[in-house]
Amino acid sequence: MTRRLAGTIYLLFILLLPFNTGAQVFTDPDKAFAAAAGNNRRVLLVFQGSDWCIPCIRLERQVLSSPRFLQFVQDSLVVLKADFPQRSKIDPALASRYDKLAASFNPEGAFPKILLLSAQQQNLATLAQTGLATEPFIAQIKALLRSYAAKM
Repeated sequence: MTRRLAGTIYLLFILLLPFNTGAQVFTDPDKAFAAAAGNNRRVLLVFQGSDWCIPCIRLERQVLSSPRFLQFVQDSLVVLKADFPQRSKIDPALASRYDKLAASFNPEGAFPKILLLSAQQQNLATLAQTGLATEPFIAQIKALLRSYAAKM
């Protein structure tokens, strides 16, 4: 029985292991904005509550972690996930940086909230929720990136 349980856990771990596409997904704001500046990219800032916010969890599972989205991000964006969990703990220094981001970009405390920022932390756009479909979400980001590029 123990071997079977261990085998099942191992199989689940392998299946749930993130698909490595080379996408730039960060949890550290300093590293995310530095990577964006170094690669001349925009930052997709995602405010989420990974262990309590049901829409956030669904967005993560069905869109943000999908191979198609990660493939798109690899060539287009830097993703910064600012997580505000309730049950699990995060590093206090990181939590402080998330609080500063929230004060600037999410003072109302909406979850999930997704913004497109410049590498200099200028708010370019707030993305509308497109349900839980990856392609419409990517299309919305592409349109915003084209719009921003046209203004440069």
